[in-house]
Amino acid sequence: MQCSSGMARVVLLAGCMVAGAACGGDDTPGPSRGEPGAGGSGAGSAASTGGADAGVTSSGSSASGATGASGGSGGGGGEAPQVVYPVPDWSVEDPAAHGMDPAALDAAATAAEEEGSHCLVVVRHGAIVAEHYWQGKDASSADKSFSVAKSYTSALVGIAIERGDIDSLDQPASDFVPEWQGTEHEGITIRHLLTMTSGLHWDVISDYVSMATLSWDQSGYAVDLGVDEDAGSHWQYHNGGVQIFEPVFRGATGMSIEEYAAEHLWARIGSSATWNHDLSQNPTTYAHVLATCRDHARFGYLYLRGGQWADGPVVPADYVAGSLTPSQDMNRAYGYLWWLNGQTPALDPFGAEKEGTIAPFAPDDLFAARGFGDQFIDVIPSLDLVIVRIGPDPIGSFDWGQLVANENSSGTHEAIVGPILEGIAAP
Repeated sequence: MQCSSGMARVVLLAGCMVAGAACGGDDTPGPSRGEPGAGGSGAGSAASTGGADAGVTSSGSSASGATGASGGSGGGGGEAPQVVYPVPDWSVEDPAAHGMDPAALDAAATAAEEEGSHCLVVVRHGAIVAEHYWQGKDASSADKSFSVAKSYTSALVGIAIERGDIDSLDQPASDFVPEWQGTEHEGITIRHLLTMTSGLHWDVISDYVSMATLSWDQSGYAVDLGVDEDAGSHWQYHNGGVQIFEPVFRGATGMSIEEYAAEHLWARIGSSATWNHDLSQNPTTYAHVLATCRDHARFGYLYLRGGQWADGPVVPADYVAGSLTPSQDMNRAYGYLWWLNGQTPALDPFGAEKEGTIAPFAPDDLFAARGFGDQFIDVIPSLDLVIVRIGPDPIGSFDWGQLVANENSSGTHEAIVGPILEGIAAP
C-alpha cells in the first residue's frame, strides 16, 4: 500500500512532464519566436529584444495603461513603445484600459475555480488586469509548481554561461560531475540535458517512482543512471536528466542551484521564490520552484521582455531567443526546457505525436513553462500577455490510466486561457 501511495506521489513530483522535447539541434539558434518564420504574428521584439531599446518605467506609473505592447505592433508612429516593470510591485489596473473584456476574464476565473485552481494572474502591458485566489490561498502563498521549475533551471543555465561559470552549451556535463568522467557519460553535454536528448536510461518506474518518489538522494540516483542511447539521437522527456543540473551547478559554481537562483535571478526580478528539496536536501531541479503566482508572473514577464529587467539584462537575450526556438526536429514543440506553440511535430511526455500543436486555440507565438496538472506560465508576445495558473496535484492515489490521461491533457489550460483570448483586443 505504501508503494502504491508512493507511486502516486511520483506522478505528483514528476508531474513535471507536460509535453515532450528534444534536443541535439545544431549550434546555431534559429530565429527568435517573434521573427519571420519563427511562428509569431508580429510578436516581434518582445521575445528577441525585450525592453533593451525602449523607455523603461516601473509598473506603478500611469504610463503602463497607455503604452501598448512591447512587440512590433505596439505603439504607433514609429516610436519605441514604453516598457514597464513591476518595480517594486505589480500595478493592478482596469482590464478595459488594456483592451481586455472584464466579462471574459470573469469567465476564465470561473473556469479556473471549477478546475480547483489555487491562483490565476493575468498580466497585460506590464500590469495585472485579473487576479484570483482559491482553496485558502492568497497573494503570499508559495505553491509547488511541478515541472514549471524546469524553465527556471533553463534560465539559470543561460545566466551561468553569461557569467562564465559554464563555458557553453556544448561543454560536457562530466566536467562538473566527477562520477561521469572516464565513462560513457562523457558524451553528454549541457545542451543534451537542456533538450531532453541525453540518452540516459529512462522508464516510467525509474523516473517517476524510484527517483522522484522513493529516492532519498535524487541527484545521486540521476548520476547513477546508465546510458541507453547515443546523446542527441532520441528525445525523451526525462526528470532524471534535468536533475543532473543539481550536481552540475554545485560543480560549476560552488553553490547550490537554489543559492545561485536567489542571487542571480530571483533577487534581480524581485521574486521571493525558493526551491523544493529531496530528503538529502538537494534542490529538485526538475520540479517545484516554490513561488507565489505573482512571482511566477515576474518570471514569465522576464522572458516576455527577452531576459531584460528594469535595471538591465538578467538572462542573455541570445540565450532567451535560442531557448524559444525548436531545439531539434524530433519534437519541435520544445526549446531549452520551454514549451513552444505553433510547431510540429509536437510530442507528449511519453513520446506520442500530438495531432497538432500544443495549444491550437492560441497564437502560434505562445511559449510556456508547464507542469503536471496543467500548471502553467503562458507568455504570448504578440499580445503582450502573461497568464499564470497554479493548482493542486490532480491525482490522489496512483492510477496509471489517470496519470497518462492527465499528462496528455490540456483541458484545464484551454478552459482558462480560451476565454481570455476571446476577450482580448489587438495590442
